[in-house]
Amino acid sequence: MGSSAEFVRTMREVFGPLVERVEKFPPGKYSWLMAEVPSEGSLSLFFRDLEKRLEPYGSLWVVFAKKPFMAELGFPYLWLDVQKAGLAAGLVDNKIAAFSARLTSIRFVIPVARRPKRAER
Repeated sequence: MGSSAEFVRTMREVFGPLVERVEKFPPGKYSWLMAEVPSEGSLSLFFRDLEKRLEPYGSLWVVFAKKPFMAELGFPYLWLDVQKAGLAAGLVDNKIAAFSARLTSIRFVIPVARRPKRAER
């Protein structure tokens, strides 16, 4: 889920045909989601919607402009704004990675305390 040219191009370069770009995620729970943080609208609503779509052990990667490119890419939120919105939605961040030269990403997951216990092996 994302629409900027850089996001779409990088998704194709990295994942090729392994992922399908969608305007909206279909109903259901997912073990892995990647979404570009929208430059307009509520960060809170964005994260709350995606948190509901995660399977208990799933992960959500969100992609957005790196600080030096925020103005050029028309992105109004700082890294800290994105992180705080994810935390406020009940998620925890546990990884950061460059997505492209101008985009960064944060991985969010459901906290261990909120996940169901896995069966003993």
